[in-house]
Amino acid sequence: MRFLGVENCLDQPVYDTVQLPAAAGTINMFLVPLGGILAGAAVKTYAHTNLTQAGRLEKGVNLTIKAISASLRDIASGGAAPTLADYRVLSNSAHINLQIGQISVLRMPLMFIPPGPCENLYTSNIAPAATEFKSNHGISAFGNRFMLANPIVLEENEAIQVDITYAATAAVTDLTFVLWGDFTRPVR
Repeated sequence: MRFLGVENCLDQPVYDTVQLPAAAGTINMFLVPLGGILAGAAVKTYAHTNLTQAGRLEKGVNLTIKAISASLRDIASGGAAPTLADYRVLSNSAHINLQIGQISVLRMPLMFIPPGPCENLYTSNIAPAATEFKSNHGISAFGNRFMLANPIVLEENEAIQVDITYAATAAVTDLTFVLWGDFTRPVR
């Protein structure tokens, strides 16, 4: 049952995962919804995204974005584990562009965006008996997010896109980007 003019507000982030090929380029996030193809035969589940429509929230829903986070996954879906070199390339060369509608509302280097509550710990043991390397981009804590001093409002059916531009990596890498804030929807 739906009551007109009545909404509930949730602490529900909106998130999406893309697979970055091992070549330099720009990847668009938030364009493939739940049930779409992540890469190859890998289908997006709730482990990858919670968008039900391509590039926008569903009707009656809006999000006041208060923080963002970005996390590299330990192993790419259907791929190999990123190496320390891959992590360093993305950390030092990649940047994001958050667009609402056709307007850029936030552009910054990926290295400025913490992983949120996700653990970002990378190890690399390329050759047997080689030294084990570790790299950690912040700590795994719920509050470890890039907080926006001025929240960004994403209205219902408004287009959203995050572009990640990066230099070439050696391995295919999965990246999850999260928009944290107040998720408002009609009472159902």
